[in-house]
Amino acid sequence: MEAKSSVRPDRTAAELTIRVPGPFAGVEDLGFTARYPEQRLLEPLRDVALWIEGPASPMRRLASRLRILSDATEGPYRWTDPIQLAEEVIVLAFRDRSRERRPLAESPRAFSDYFANLVRPVVFPFLIDCVRLAHLRLADRIDIAVEAADWPVARFGFRAAQIVEPNGDDLLAA
Repeated sequence: MEAKSSVRPDRTAAELTIRVPGPFAGVEDLGFTARYPEQRLLEPLRDVALWIEGPASPMRRLASRLRILSDATEGPYRWTDPIQLAEEVIVLAFRDRSRERRPLAESPRAFSDYFANLVRPVVFPFLIDCVRLAHLRLADRIDIAVEAADWPVARFGFRAAQIVEPNGDDLLAA
C-alpha cells in the first residue's frame, strides 16, 4: 500500500527569517539572523545563511571558533566555512547532508535526518554546536523572533539550559 501525502510538492514556502539578539554571554550587541530561502516542499533543502553581526573584537574571536564548526563534518548537516565580510559581519551557512549517502526513499535514517533538518530551526543546532564544539558560553536567556515576509510570526524566550547542557565556558568578550 502506497502512502499518499497531503502536501503538494508544487507549493513553495515563503522566505523565513529568525533573529537571535545577544545569544552569547557577555556580548549583548552581538547577534545573528538565519535566513531561509523560499523552498519547494520535498525538494533537496537549500542552504540556510546565518548573518552574524557585532563589535569587531568579539567578532574576531568568534570567527576563529566558527572555523571549528565548519571542520566538524559528522552528522546529517554541516556548516560552511565562515566568511568575514567586514570586521563586524560574518556569514556562514547550514547545509543539509541527509541525501549525500542514500536517496530518502532507500533509507529511513536519511529520511529522518532530512525531516529533522527541514523542521528544526537552524538556530538550535548552531547554538548547540557553538557550545559543544567551540566551547562558547551562551547568555542565560536566548530570545528568538520569527518573521515571514517581514511580518512578525512568533517570539520565544529560552533559558540556555533548555537548549544545551552544560553551557560552554569561553566568553567572546574576554
